[in-house]
Amino acid sequence: MKLMMNKTNKISNKIAILLFLVFFLVGLFTFKDYGAWVDEEFQRSSGLHWLNYILNFLPFENFKNEVILAISQPASSFTLPSVELNRFYSMLFDLPAAFLEIAFNIQDPKNYYHLRHFLNFLFFFIASIFFFKLLLNRFSNVYTSIIGTLFFVLSPRIYGSSFYNNKDILFLTFLTVALYFCFKVFDKFNSKNLLVFFFFAALLTCSRILGIFLPIFFLIFYVFSVLSKKGNLDKFLLIFICCVFYFLVIIAFWPALWEDPINNFVLGWEYFSNFNLNVKMLFAGEYVSLYFLPNYYIFTWIFITTPVLYTLLFIFGYYKVFSRFFLRFINIKENKIYDDFWRSNNEKKDLFILFNITAIVLFLITFNVPIYNGWRHIYFLNIFIIYLSTVGFYQLGIYLKRNYKKSFHYHISIIFLITVIYKMMIYHPFQSIYFNNYLNEISHLNFEIDHGGLSGKRSLEKILSLEKNKKTINIGVASWLPLERSAYLLDSSERKRIEVVGRNYQEADYLFTNFISEVDKKFNKKYKIPSNFTKIDEFFLDGIKVYEIYKKN
Repeated sequence: MKLMMNKTNKISNKIAILLFLVFFLVGLFTFKDYGAWVDEEFQRSSGLHWLNYILNFLPFENFKNEVILAISQPASSFTLPSVELNRFYSMLFDLPAAFLEIAFNIQDPKNYYHLRHFLNFLFFFIASIFFFKLLLNRFSNVYTSIIGTLFFVLSPRIYGSSFYNNKDILFLTFLTVALYFCFKVFDKFNSKNLLVFFFFAALLTCSRILGIFLPIFFLIFYVFSVLSKKGNLDKFLLIFICCVFYFLVIIAFWPALWEDPINNFVLGWEYFSNFNLNVKMLFAGEYVSLYFLPNYYIFTWIFITTPVLYTLLFIFGYYKVFSRFFLRFINIKENKIYDDFWRSNNEKKDLFILFNITAIVLFLITFNVPIYNGWRHIYFLNIFIIYLSTVGFYQLGIYLKRNYKKSFHYHISIIFLITVIYKMMIYHPFQSIYFNNYLNEISHLNFEIDHGGLSGKRSLEKILSLEKNKKTINIGVASWLPLERSAYLLDSSERKRIEVVGRNYQEADYLFTNFISEVDKKFNKKYKIPSNFTKIDEFFLDGIKVYEIYKKN
């Protein structure tokens, strides 16, 4: 029996390694397919700015001169936000990317954005490995962990964003790694595990200040352990030392704090809590302000953009963990060894995940935290969603074995995952605008589809194919989108032929719109297509219109 189990484990481990290899190769051969995201140029500028700042303390004058030259030659004429006025963004991705760009003398925009896209995918690949390890730690079952990791990787919106959205994917990656080491602390409470956990929790906070909630929630659970006599107060000094270490790491890896750590940390919190953006977003057919979002905004976006099986399993998993906790809570009695919030480390881990997602969502809704572009700012919630989906999958397996002596939930999940892969192939390279299409009213008239502007590259390629001999093509933009940034991913010879004229429609040969507007289009005709332009092309994905191209009559 033991020999058979070892053989089964070896086979399952080989399957896991093979799947990770396939995943990496797919990313390696497709990362150049993705267009430019609207925030990428600012993030690149931010990386160069902080690289220059750090070089002031180092004796590398020639290298610094190269950085200054790169800063002085912006790739776009479109106005960018000032890095100095928006200095609280994380440097954990942008600064190393800027260093590699200068070190390897990468000057063509197409090449340095490809570099960023590959690095972005690499972070997500690392996140997927740690998510697998996280599930393996919890379930001690390779096949369940593989299924859960496939749910994680084959989340279309997250997967698509993993090639360009460094802000949200970086946070998701550090959260995954920090959670894994948090589970290690739950298993073995010692100084090594604690220091590693607090180190990655600090990097998490550097990548986005919302990361401060993870160590806070950890400390809350430590208090719960002490109150339930499962934790010792003699660990208090060690935790205090780790908290000091946590803040030191934050200061070390967040240059914006170097000059005045405490005040700048407070300013950073205020900066990310109060976005100064007076914009409206199309949501459920109405234009809403990001400061006055309906309470169901988050739930709606997650539901319509997440594969339905993951959602159903999440609901089941959430119910199982919550009901178990609720029964524990109402039956707590003194001096009863089994009466507590959790009876094992696995129950504690499940409850910790439940506590995180519930508390964070309640915080976002209660304090009306500004969220825009769908739910991309909170893509990190997908870690908790997929974890609880895997709990639901695991509990479903227990139920089927107990009542039917069958495990056909694996077969159903694999069939469903094949359909998700098929959908992702259809959407490629626009997986980040995936909808599960179970609501017929999903369209560009009801929801923002391509808010990141990824379709810009495809539209420019289409226009270039129509005007093969014209030296200069003037393109207007009937949308809230810096289309010129999409030209970065074109070959330099083609890029030179493109002249984006924005809303100077009288100068335009063509007009592009992906329907994104920061004003209510029902009352503001800012992006109205002039009557002397005729639609010549439109692009649909899975029945949803993404953009239109018009040509001057």
